[in-house]
Amino acid sequence: MHFQDRWKLIIDELNHDRVTSVDELTAKLGASPATIRRDLNELHELGHLLRVRGGAMRIEGAHIGLKVTSDDRRNSLTGQAPFFESVIHYAPAKKAIARAALDLLKPGMSMIIDGGTTTYMLASIMPNDSYNVLTTSIPILQSLLDRTRIRVTLPGGELFREQRIILNPYEDGMLQNFAAQRMFIGAQAITPNGLMQTDTLLVQSERRLIERAQQVVVLADSSKINAPASLSVCPLTEIDILITDSGLSTRDKLWLEDAGIDVRVVDILAEDQ
Repeated sequence: MHFQDRWKLIIDELNHDRVTSVDELTAKLGASPATIRRDLNELHELGHLLRVRGGAMRIEGAHIGLKVTSDDRRNSLTGQAPFFESVIHYAPAKKAIARAALDLLKPGMSMIIDGGTTTYMLASIMPNDSYNVLTTSIPILQSLLDRTRIRVTLPGGELFREQRIILNPYEDGMLQNFAAQRMFIGAQAITPNGLMQTDTLLVQSERRLIERAQQVVVLADSSKINAPASLSVCPLTEIDILITDSGLSTRDKLWLEDAGIDVRVVDILAEDQ
């Protein structure tokens, strides 16, 4: 069973007034206890359920694939899917990309991890080491809470609930004093015009973050290459490294490398499925 289907079944089995145990879910879904525990931990970090000792409980209104209402869209970004929907799309590729990005981490490193689902995958598997992380992402913040050796900075601004990120349209004094060795960033698309997004506020925020980093590392699955998007965050010449999956075509790899980008292609392993 693919993990997306397993997650949906787990949510459906939970109750808001009692704990559904790992043993119950194991018997119901036919998965191993280790798999169920991992699923519960990931769903808890994503805000889909409440993880408690021995199992989990339902959060009222939690449902994977829940339709977005007009009220929700008032606090959303243009052209950006809700975080909970995006995180399960191309998830095996995102996990493989995140695993490869671990090679770029060094103890003591100061870094920016921008909001997004592939960057979230990286944060979720980072070791508990002496990193200094600035992030705009609530799920990334939640995933790092128990890793006490990692220092986390969260800039101020407005919360966009669907995408689970905080953006500030104004100059931020804290940000101006933060210097990162690397910035890990996702993308709505990567085209010959550069790293692309669909919302002007998101573009403004990411441009300011890029200015604070010595090196820009883009984590993007191959579906993002030449995908539709209208606003440029930065030209290709400002991207140092792109980590993507083996779905990248030879033609696309050539024009990316011609722009001076170190393109790293990773294979999707069985453990990513």
